[in-house]
Amino acid sequence: MTMLMTDTARNQIAIILATGNRDKVRELRPLLENISPLFRVFALHEIGVDVEIEETEATLEGNALLKARAIFDLLSERFPFMIALADDTGLEVECLNGAPGVYSARYAPMPAGESPTYKDNANHLLHSMNGIADRSARFRTVLALKGSLPSLQGPFLFEETADGVVHGSITLEPKGDAGFGYDPVFLVDSTGKTYSEMSMAEKNAISHRSLAVQKAIAALKNILAGHSIPLTDTNAPL
Repeated sequence: MTMLMTDTARNQIAIILATGNRDKVRELRPLLENISPLFRVFALHEIGVDVEIEETEATLEGNALLKARAIFDLLSERFPFMIALADDTGLEVECLNGAPGVYSARYAPMPAGESPTYKDNANHLLHSMNGIADRSARFRTVLALKGSLPSLQGPFLFEETADGVVHGSITLEPKGDAGFGYDPVFLVDSTGKTYSEMSMAEKNAISHRSLAVQKAIAALKNILAGHSIPLTDTNAPL
């Protein structure tokens, strides 16, 4: 088993980002790349995978687990030791009883066979809130991890979820040019800026997705420690 651990450390364990959304990949990658040299982060398109997983669950947790499990099952033979990491994110608006929530990516009504753009969804949200004074909202991300890892006791499987929440409000009109999704209309309470008015570094320091990643990394490190899997030096210890 010592040889197994040495080979794994040399070859690295793959963290597969279980999303085809390249905007999410751009946010997630810098948050994950410095966990440990033991891991290497891959987007699906970088390993030749083009698959769309339909989000059929009623909760963010359900959809995140659905996607992580699907990508794990698809790639587990190709990557004997790997972690599939998926997220589902919802914008939950108080005056809309938590909508768009789990339907955030497909909130705007569209003709059959068409999917809304980021702009479609944001504009539909603003239209839905026309004349409403209470514009409080929160962004919530749930991350799901499903993995297969080596240990001195033998290979083991695990699943873990983590969430991150940021409170804010919905603006009267889009502000800023950066980001994606509802970023131009979500004003973060702690900064007084929309996500689209922030740089990537600013957003990643405080965002709901960043908070969920931090919790997921802490949980992963606990799992590794519990199975006596050493982490070598990291440039960004948590």
